[in-house]
Amino acid sequence: MQSDAHVHLPALSERQADFFLNLPDSDWRAAFVSHDPAEFETSSALAKFFPGCIQGFGIHPQSLREEGRSFLASLVEERRIGFIGEAGFEFFGDRPEWIRNEENLKSQRDFFEFQLALAIDAGLPLLVHTRKATDVLLGYAPRLRQLPSLIFHGWPGRIHDANAFLLKGVNAFFSFGTPLLRQAAHALECCRALPGERILSETDAPWQPPRGWSWTRLDHIIPISRLIASARGLEAEEMGLLLRKNFNKAFGLED
Repeated sequence: MQSDAHVHLPALSERQADFFLNLPDSDWRAAFVSHDPAEFETSSALAKFFPGCIQGFGIHPQSLREEGRSFLASLVEERRIGFIGEAGFEFFGDRPEWIRNEENLKSQRDFFEFQLALAIDAGLPLLVHTRKATDVLLGYAPRLRQLPSLIFHGWPGRIHDANAFLLKGVNAFFSFGTPLLRQAAHALECCRALPGERILSETDAPWQPPRGWSWTRLDHIIPISRLIASARGLEAEEMGLLLRKNFNKAFGLED
């Protein structure tokens, strides 16, 4: 039983046309993300072959496009998505628009607040991407508490950062992926110390490939979930059941 909280189906199919032959197991469940209309429609067409999975759309902070607003609003109105995201903040600083300054912060806040308001009004989970902006997100805690759930894709923070959201009453879930395969200290720390019911597993396939790989495959979720199990001192099967339960709660799905 494997649960993947973050998959880019169109990009994966471009790199591995037969990706569907390498599903981790027969009881696989995933959340599919997309960030522009064409990508969403392709993802939706592919998603039809995977019942039990869930589809989302968001205006990514790395690509702020005005046309995404009306498209996202229409998807919410037509109930074509089960979550919004990924939304959030990008201040890694390796491009001019990703440098943390007043202008960029204002622009990213505008898109984030638009998506946050939509998620609250529609009662949808919000999936977030954040780099060097955990403090900015924490400032939204009063509004984040109004969400059914807040899902951190590829959680980049330390355990005290994660606990700060939980202590403020945010129904937050923290997802971990391929950084675990290179023994990322912050990810291992959080997998050990977070409440078990707050942890999710993901691949971000095909992005963030493990060392020695050109892209991330769906079956990389297996060593990821095993490392989470090891960090918590659990058997892989027991961890798989917990991760599935968490996945369902985070995305509002039935067990």
